[in-house]
Amino acid sequence: MEKNISLVLGSGGARGYAHIGVIEVLEDYGYEIQSIAGSSMGALIGGLYACGKLNTYKEWVLTLDVLDVLKLLDFTIGKISFIKGDKIFNIIADMIGEYNIEDLPIAFSAVATDLTTQKEVWLQRGSLSTAIRASIAIPTIFTPVEIKNKILVDGGILDPVPIGPTLSDMNDLTVAVNLNSTKTIKHQI
Repeated sequence: MEKNISLVLGSGGARGYAHIGVIEVLEDYGYEIQSIAGSSMGALIGGLYACGKLNTYKEWVLTLDVLDVLKLLDFTIGKISFIKGDKIFNIIADMIGEYNIEDLPIAFSAVATDLTTQKEVWLQRGSLSTAIRASIAIPTIFTPVEIKNKILVDGGILDPVPIGPTLSDMNDLTVAVNLNSTKTIKHQI
């Protein structure tokens, strides 16, 4: 059985930490992730994996308590959002480093939503940390990200499970993780 896969990681807020477990299980079973597409939290976890920093992130998150999380919130008074997000995103950007998506060892797509055109945007080039920030910018909570005259927010708004960017992949299997599903699918790997 061939084991090269495309991995699609959906949006889901804090439930997105389940994506870490999915990746660990896939690796335990010998699957090789060749490409990743993610929306919102799926883009964060997928991007961290693609640049080899997922374990660093996991170790950091496991040390946080409620007070630590509250200290990461930088509230702002504005019409667009009530959290700038600079504190948390700066930590993530420092963790990731200066990676461009096109230089990653694994093909990666972060999916965002353009507020102006109300269309989905696939971020497949440029700064990895900026693409992740755009994909997880939940409207009214986190400040949107401007990239090339586009005002970008959470990709989960229009595409919570972004399979589209992986459709042209030449892998053996596509694994899509929908954290918002109410159905239980029992499948043995």
